[in-house]
Amino acid sequence: MSGLIPLTVRELKKWYRNPIFFITGLLQPFFWIALFGSAFDITKFLPNASGSLILQGAPNYITYIVGGVLTTSSLFTAMFAGTNIIFDRRLGPMGRFLSSPIRRSSIVFSKIISSTIRILPQALILIVAALLIPNGLKFIHGFTILDVLVILAAITLVSFIFSSIFSVIAIRMTNMNSIFGIVNLVNLPLLFVSYAMFSPVMMATWLSNVAKYNPVSWSAEAMRMVIINGSLTGSQWYQVGTWLGALAVLALGLLLLTAYLSEKEIRD
Repeated sequence: MSGLIPLTVRELKKWYRNPIFFITGLLQPFFWIALFGSAFDITKFLPNASGSLILQGAPNYITYIVGGVLTTSSLFTAMFAGTNIIFDRRLGPMGRFLSSPIRRSSIVFSKIISSTIRILPQALILIVAALLIPNGLKFIHGFTILDVLVILAAITLVSFIFSSIFSVIAIRMTNMNSIFGIVNLVNLPLLFVSYAMFSPVMMATWLSNVAKYNPVSWSAEAMRMVIINGSLTGSQWYQVGTWLGALAVLALGLLLLTAYLSEKEIRD
């Protein structure tokens, strides 16, 4: 795509050259895992047998929710990819981009890719923080390079999915408050109508049934499977492959839709 690489570099420079934005973005994962791990850990109020069932074999609640928090952190970062499109339109760069020999889709994809790259160091910090906090993350069955690849794949696919969705929404918008309103409307339902923080057995039946079709659940469950179990059995790999495959199909479809609408709909 014409102009994709320099536009992506431009987006990343805007990130790391802003000290406050850069530092707060890197510190955010620590608060995610520390606060969520303390605020939602209801297993302390349950008998040991019930707690073990809810945690699906995880030794503690932090280990159980790491996959969900990684997904949630990716979700919230990806959601704001669309805001940069509106900033460029309001502040003037969009007009310069459109008058140059740059594909319109490159403008949008540079923001999607940069958003995904920014999530990766946050994910690393989150895992390190989870390992260091008291009663934190434990890989009781080991952790292999294949498990790492599953986590990277899930994070990347979730980022592509939600960056694409909010980029498509932002393509024709000019009011920043509108995109923030939409973000605030959908982020909490996506989080709580999913298996990111809670086991299906803790949810109302209708809510659990809806959460099955939430890509946040697919990502959280795929990462949870490898974090808790380490080396997986054939049936477990099949389940992880199903979740990642569903994420990949959805991500591909949304990226193609984003490319099409970017070429057709972006205006100065």
